[in-house]
Amino acid sequence: MSAVLQWAFSLCAAIAAIGLCKILMPSSSMEKAFRFVVSVFFLASLLTPVIIRFPELMVEIPLHTQAEIDERSQRVDELVRTQALDVARRRLRQMIGEKLSQRGINAHYIAINFTTSEQGEILLDSVDITVDMAHKQEEEALINHLEAELGSSVWLHYAGEGYQ
Repeated sequence: MSAVLQWAFSLCAAIAAIGLCKILMPSSSMEKAFRFVVSVFFLASLLTPVIIRFPELMVEIPLHTQAEIDERSQRVDELVRTQALDVARRRLRQMIGEKLSQRGINAHYIAINFTTSEQGEILLDSVDITVDMAHKQEEEALINHLEAELGSSVWLHYAGEGYQ
C-alpha cells in the first residue's frame, strides 16, 4: 500500500512541478517543445512503477550448448522423416488398394518398403501385397500393372481360403 501512496505523491509532485514551470515559461516559439517535454515527463511519472519493477519481470532464457542444439535438431529431423514415411506409406497403401479394387481384388496386407540412397533420399524399394489364392492366375498382369504405376518391385503373396 505504501508503494501506491508513494506513486500517487510522485504524480502530484510532477503535476505541481509542471504547473510551476508553465507559469514561469514565457509564451514563445518554444511552447510546442515545452509541451512535448512536459508530456514525456508526465508519462514517465505515470509509468514509474512499471519501469522500476521491470527487472523483476525479466524472463531468463536458458542457454543451450551446441551439443544440446544438435541433439534436438537430430530428433526433429528424425521425427519429420518418420512422419513423412508414415504419410507416404498410407497414401501408397490407399492408392494400391484402389488399383486392386478396380480389378475386383481385395488386399489382405500391403507392406511398403523404403530405402535411403547415399545422398539421403528416401526411395520406394518394393511393395509386398497379400491377396487371396483365387487371384494367382492374374499374377503376371497384376505385377506388371503395379510395377509400371509405382516404378519399383512388387511382390505378391497369397493367402489360403481360411486367411483372416
